[in-house]
Amino acid sequence: SAMQPETFSYDFSDCPDIAQTLAVVCAAKKVKAELTGLKTLRVKETDRILALQNELLKFNIRTETEGNEKLRIFSETADFAKAGIEIETYEDHRMAMSFAPLAFLYPNLIIKEPKVVEKSYPSFWEDLKMFGFEVKEV
Repeated sequence: SAMQPETFSYDFSDCPDIAQTLAVVCAAKKVKAELTGLKTLRVKETDRILALQNELLKFNIRTETEGNEKLRIFSETADFAKAGIEIETYEDHRMAMSFAPLAFLYPNLIIKEPKVVEKSYPSFWEDLKMFGFEVKEV
């Protein structure tokens, strides 16, 4: 098996839509990350950089931005033992989809407004069930 990196750095200029998912994965694995090329994320369904920062902070994950297109994630203080955390989706399908895999670490994760995924991936929640996720409406 491959060694987990201590740091992750990537320029998402050509693929900004996957940046949120990689940000959450880095946070979950406690990998220090520097993500660049994110300027278009400020003007999507929501300000996705700010939304990421807000939701990661709920797990005690510190972030900082530089300019309009760089996000650093410092997750050494991450706390996945906190109870009752609810992820806001900000009416953004990618927020829901990028935080869903956190359920591996945080089984009682609640993602608000889960129907936002219908914009791009209507069967997202059903497909997650095939991988063993327990998905239910609350």
